[in-house]
Parts: sequence; structure tokens; C-alpha cells
Amino acid sequence: MNPDKQHTIEKSVSFTGISLHTGHRARLTFQPAPANTGIIFRRMDLPGQPGVLAVGTNATDVERATTLKDGDAVVHTVEHVLAALMSRSIDNVYVEMDRPEPPIADGSSLPFLKILKEAGAVEQDAEREYFTVDEVQTLEMDHALITVVPDDKFRISCTVKYDQSVLDTQYLSMEVTQDSFEKDLSEARTFCSYFELEYLMNAGLIKGGSLDNATVIHGGTIYSKDGLRYDDEFVRHKMLDIVGDFSLLGKPLKAHIIAVKPGHPSNVTMVQQMLKLTSGSK
Repeated sequence: MNPDKQHTIEKSVSFTGISLHTGHRARLTFQPAPANTGIIFRRMDLPGQPGVLAVGTNATDVERATTLKDGDAVVHTVEHVLAALMSRSIDNVYVEMDRPEPPIADGSSLPFLKILKEAGAVEQDAEREYFTVDEVQTLEMDHALITVVPDDKFRISCTVKYDQSVLDTQYLSMEVTQDSFEKDLSEARTFCSYFELEYLMNAGLIKGGSLDNATVIHGGTIYSKDGLRYDDEFVRHKMLDIVGDFSLLGKPLKAHIIAVKPGHPSNVTMVQQMLKLTSGSK
């Protein structure tokens, strides 16, 4: 694939499954889109099939997942889908949904990555622009610290610590490429602590959550359907989320993200800050 050209998918592909927070059975379909379209989520279940562009200015509620809104078009928990698209260098695509939330699949990006590989990629007659930074940008928010440093590659260095056990203090640094994302990040699943479960259920969330699509930390014990996929799966999933959330810059990023205890609120706030501070094209 020519990194200087935009790309869409060659053919439409679909995925059906249970949504994490709403518990609905949902169908998601990737459709090819013209050059300079961007990533647009379409609510096929609503009158007029309204769409919302995947960009930071459309991000709203990001407490437990990333939500996008433009008029009547609202979509929740889109970060794993966006991470898969970004990893495959897909610039332009329609993401059609028959519910407000896509399927959670197994809690990772891998199922979406698989169907995108099946869909193939097509080079388009339009130049790709990259989002770059000319100076260091920093954000402190609650317990999170995010610093974005100029770089000619896309890199992430991430540290997480949840004070549950010695198992949950993890660090990883890597250049994120198509190959490294698939091998080192795509299979990392969403997770939460056991003590969060009651709060999440009382908030009307995780109605579709189970050990089929998430991992639970309880003291020194890890509960999951098939064991950990990586020894440091927690930090890798946070990096997967970063890939998805930072795709909301609207262009592939060339910079080094250094994140300590990140979450969707800090990720998206940094994206919005970057969109305000720089034009970011190169």
C-alpha cells in the first residue's frame, strides 16, 4: 500500500454480535467510500440514515467508551472499530450500523481486523495528509498524563497501574505499524476491576458484558474465558484504545504519544486540544 495515497476498502463486509453496554444484537457493515470522505458512521435504523464523521469535534460522552454525535446520529463504543480501520490504513469508509452501538465481539479489535483484511484495500487518486506536531504538547487530567512529542513515525509509550496487584503495573513502548498492531495490540481485550462491576451495572452499562468479551481483575486473580492473550494485556489494550481515539484527529498521526494511566477522557481531550492548537497537515 502506498503510504502517500488514500485508501478505501474493495468490497463491503459485515459483522454481527452483542453490544457491550446496551446489550442489543447489532450488525455493522463496512462500505467503500470516495476519496476525502473520512470515516463516517451511519445509523441505518434512523429516518434519513444520518451519519457522523469520526473526528474529535464530534466526540461527546467519553467516560467509559468513545461516543460520537452529530444531530440525530449518535454512536457509542466505536474505539475498537476505529483502531482496526486505522491499523489497516483505511482513510475513507462508511460504517453502517443498525443500532447505536457496534458489536463488542471478543472485546478486542481482532474480529474487525479480520473482516477488513477480507474486504481488501483500494488505492485512491488522492494524496494522504498526516497529522504532525511541531512542539511538545502535554495534558494532565485526573490521574492521567499524556504527552505528544514530534516524531516522523507513529509511536506509543504507555504505562498503566491499577493498584489491584503486582500484575497490573505494566509498560510498553513500540512503533505502531500495520504489522505491529496486528501482532502486538489487536487481540488485547477490554477489562475492568471486580469493584467496578456494581457501579457499571447500576449505571445501566455492560448489559452485554461477559467473560466472552472482557477480562476482570480481582486482587491477584485474572478472570477471562481463555486466559491472558499477552502477559501485559492491560497496557496493550490501553494502547489499542489510544490508536482508536487518536484516529479522531481525522488524519493518520506521525508523533510519539507518551501516556501514563490513560483513558478515553484524557485521550479524546488531548485530541481536541491538538485540533485546536495546530492545523496538523503535512
